[in-house]
Amino acid sequence: MKQVVFYALAAGLVLGGGCTKKNEDGTSETMSAKEVAVKTQETAVKATAKASEMTAKAAEATKQATQKTQEAVSSLTVKAEDVMGDLNQSVEQIKEKVAGFDKTQLLAYADTYKDVIIEKKDQLAGLTDTLKGLSMTEMLGDKGKALKGQLSQYTDQLGGLKDRYGIYLDKLKTFGVDLSAYGL
Repeated sequence: MKQVVFYALAAGLVLGGGCTKKNEDGTSETMSAKEVAVKTQETAVKATAKASEMTAKAAEATKQATQKTQEAVSSLTVKAEDVMGDLNQSVEQIKEKVAGFDKTQLLAYADTYKDVIIEKKDQLAGLTDTLKGLSMTEMLGDKGKALKGQLSQYTDQLGGLKDRYGIYLDKLKTFGVDLSAYGL
């Protein structure tokens, strides 16, 4: 943009400089209106071409910056499946994995962990309410057994998630992060 303004100013100086031209012998003469129009046209064409070139360069730079930003965001996006996949790893494996994380990665995982744990708590509450609504016969039957099995599975998952979440929070403490927003 600065260059476009510069070229416009240069064109103005050329045109406003008395509209004279120097001959080969060093003398000056006033330009005709036609010569001024031609010179103005040439200068405008050059300025427009330079502006188009700069605009194309700016568009390419913007495209590259957007792509890099998207790559950075996608690399920091932690999905619920990633968090649930941590349950298939031992606590020691999680500690090793977390040891190599930077603050940004830890924050991304901690945010997702918190969301998944809250979701699990809601699922547990829903199952508990469903169990409470069953009659004694239904509770002792297949429906009750299936719900109790699912309740047990969710309880185990919630416990494992909380253990692993604690590992991420402990590592965040080493970076001096205020953990008040990560309480459950």
